[in-house]
Amino acid sequence: MVRTNMIKSKVLTFDTDMTVLPQLRKIFDANHLSGIRSVGDPSIIHIILDKNILLGAIFVNNRGNWKDLSVRIKEIRPELPLFLRVEEPSEADEIPTEMAWYFDGLFHINEEEKISQYLKTHIFIRDYPLEMIRHIQNFSIHSIKAMIPEAVVHSLPPLMIRDKVIYGEITSLIPVNTNWCRGYLMLQCDMRELHEILGTMKNPAFRGSIDEVVPPIISELTNLFWGSFKTVFLKEGFLEESGPDIQVPILVNHKLRNISFGGDIPQLCFEYIIKEPGGLKRQTRIVQKFIFNLSWNPNMAAEYDYQDLVEEGTIELF
Repeated sequence: MVRTNMIKSKVLTFDTDMTVLPQLRKIFDANHLSGIRSVGDPSIIHIILDKNILLGAIFVNNRGNWKDLSVRIKEIRPELPLFLRVEEPSEADEIPTEMAWYFDGLFHINEEEKISQYLKTHIFIRDYPLEMIRHIQNFSIHSIKAMIPEAVVHSLPPLMIRDKVIYGEITSLIPVNTNWCRGYLMLQCDMRELHEILGTMKNPAFRGSIDEVVPPIISELTNLFWGSFKTVFLKEGFLEESGPDIQVPILVNHKLRNISFGGDIPQLCFEYIIKEPGGLKRQTRIVQKFIFNLSWNPNMAAEYDYQDLVEEGTIELF
């Protein structure tokens, strides 16, 4: 099943004022955000931030131990935009200079336009055509079904994410090079979960050890996704595979389990849920990320000029 919902982003809030949560939720909904609220002790934030939660930003408010909390957040996840909600508008000017640089924006709960502008600046920097989203979801699900025909597969709504955390134990990368976008396609998965689900299927190729089965599957899926991307977006009506010769280093921090592509561009993220046959409870996910960090100009991928089809009688206008 494919869902072509508008792109959203997932944000985490440590806001301590329960009375503003309904208004905060309204703001999140209006700006295509899915909100998660921490209800635990802020001193153990590493338990939340170390998890594989695909986040676009973090929100805090200036009450309680907010200074130490904000410093700790930036130490653990410096790549995530951090926004501070002040209880009173006048308090924005009272934030100490040594603290102000930790935040990507300060706002009062009634400053909805300011919040929207922050989000456009820090998360929704790019517009991804919905037709592009639909194509990616479609060919990705078909590719997974081709590799694992017995599996039940569906996609979650796409996300814009800013975090660099690596999901699972294995990552596959392949360059995406066209003359309207350049960057990388990345796949990640939990090897043990995927191996357990593959083991419930009839294909004898899935009977080996984790290291024998999972890496080839992820590698082949990466090839299938890139091949499908080229088939869809480099076909007639789109432009050829080429582009400027630009490269940047890719940095992998094994200790922090994160990967950086040398820029500050949000990633377009898809999650595909794979369930074992028979609709039983076991499931896993494959995380697919597109990082167009080198070049991005989707307007060059013009819509196919269908006038020839009209003249041929293949389609008609009405």
